[in-house]
Amino acid sequence: MFHNVIYISPRYSLDDYSELNLSLSSNNQAWKNAIEIFIDRMEGRFLLLIQYYSDNIRVDNRHIDYSFGSMALCCLFIETLHQFYNGLDETVFRGHREAFIKFLTKSIFFSQYFTRRTAGSFYSDIRNGILHQAQTKRNTQLTFDQDEMVTEIENGIRLDVIKFKDELINEYQHYVDRLSQSSNIELRENFIRKMNYITTIDFVSNSRRQ
Repeated sequence: MFHNVIYISPRYSLDDYSELNLSLSSNNQAWKNAIEIFIDRMEGRFLLLIQYYSDNIRVDNRHIDYSFGSMALCCLFIETLHQFYNGLDETVFRGHREAFIKFLTKSIFFSQYFTRRTAGSFYSDIRNGILHQAQTKRNTQLTFDQDEMVTEIENGIRLDVIKFKDELINEYQHYVDRLSQSSNIELRENFIRKMNYITTIDFVSNSRRQ
C-alpha cells in the first residue's frame, strides 16, 4: 500500500517527529533529535532565504532591493518564534500588535534598540505594511547602512535591515540554546505544545488533499 510521506521540514517527515513521542521526561537524544527537526524547519522555511536576501542586497555595486522580501520573512519568523515561546497554535488576531511589541522590547537582543513607541511603529508600518500592502507605511524606511538599528524620523522610523536580521538570528540561536537545557521546563512544554499543533495541522491538511 502506498504511503504518502508528509514532510514538516526539508529533511524530516511528520513520522520522524511523531516517533520521538516527545515529553519532558524524554532522554537527551530524543530532545536533540527534536531540536534538529526544529532547526531544519526554521532554516528551510525562513533563515536560509533571509540570509540570502541580506547577503545580496548589493550585487556588482547595484542596490538590489531584497530588503522587503527579507523583512517579510523576518516578520513571519518573529511570529513563529512567539508561538513557540508561548505554546500557541497561532497568534490571536487582536494580540498581534502586543505580541510584536513584547518581542521587540523584552528580547535581550532587541530591547536596547526598541521602545514601545518604535516597536509599535515596526508592527504598524513594517509588518502590516509589507504583509498587507507590499510596502512600508507612513514615512517608515528600510535601509542597510545606518549607524543605529532603529532611528525615529518624522512620521515613522528608519530600520537597518542587516542589523535587524543579525539580532534576529542571535535571538533564534539563544532560543535553541535554552531549549537544549532540560532545566527550562516551561520553554520545553510550550515547544511540545506548538510542535503538536504543527504535526496535527500538517496531517489534517494532507489528508484533505488525498
